[in-house]
Amino acid sequence: MQASIVEKIAEVQRKYEELQQKLRAEAAEREVAAAAREVAVAAREAEAAAMAVEQSRKYDELQLQLQQMMQMFQQSQKPPS
Repeated sequence: MQASIVEKIAEVQRKYEELQQKLRAEAAEREVAAAAREVAVAAREAEAAAMAVEQSRKYDELQLQLQQMMQMFQQSQKPPS
């Protein structure tokens, strides 16, 4: 009878340890998933920032072209000396 109780205690202890391992694994999976979401958000933010920089660069380039064209137009309107 004592052997049976010892065996049951060992079985309960083994199941307890298995459950602990399973819970640790699930927690680790959740942490990995959360980290992956954070990386994805950071990547989207970086992409948006890069697009904003590119748009700003293009805007500045067009602004410069417009200024140059205005100068050329103004010079063409001056009477010859």
